[in-house]
Amino acid sequence: MRVEVVGTIPERLDNAGVLAGDSAAGLAIKTFLAAIDSDDSLFCVAQPLAGPYAKESSSGFVCSGEMLPKFREPENSGNRSLHFLLIEKLIELLKEAGSQETLEATLCLTSAGISLSAAAGIAGTEQKPNQRDLAIWIKLSAKADTPDKAALRWGLGLAHLQQALLFTSRHLRMHLGQAGG
Repeated sequence: MRVEVVGTIPERLDNAGVLAGDSAAGLAIKTFLAAIDSDDSLFCVAQPLAGPYAKESSSGFVCSGEMLPKFREPENSGNRSLHFLLIEKLIELLKEAGSQETLEATLCLTSAGISLSAAAGIAGTEQKPNQRDLAIWIKLSAKADTPDKAALRWGLGLAHLQQALLFTSRHLRMHLGQAGG
């Protein structure tokens, strides 16, 4: 998977596309949310997932969705160094997952109070974020020659992201245990 880290969430210049209501993507989202909400995870989702949306591009179709995972425990939510460790580990794990030609993840450290709709540039959805609580904005995109294949690849990319977040939870638990003990 191609992984890019950005300093600010890019504003969407065009509309999001058509909601990919595909059953494979829906199942992938349910599985992702169940795993992130499990006891194995240090995270929760700050907002419902945005997408996946499919749109036509010059090279076929792109299916994209955005998520905002954050640390579940309030004492970790404002810890910038812990968030940087999270980003570092996600980059390492996601680069090894999937195809760089068909899957892309964009990561950005941001406020947990940001609205995914506002981040996407949709008017009237701005919120006043709590600057102390941080989250990782993640945009996952998959390319294919048909919308159905793009949605399926997006679901597979979400499974890779789920596994990376769960592995990173175990890694960060060891880090927090060493720091606290």
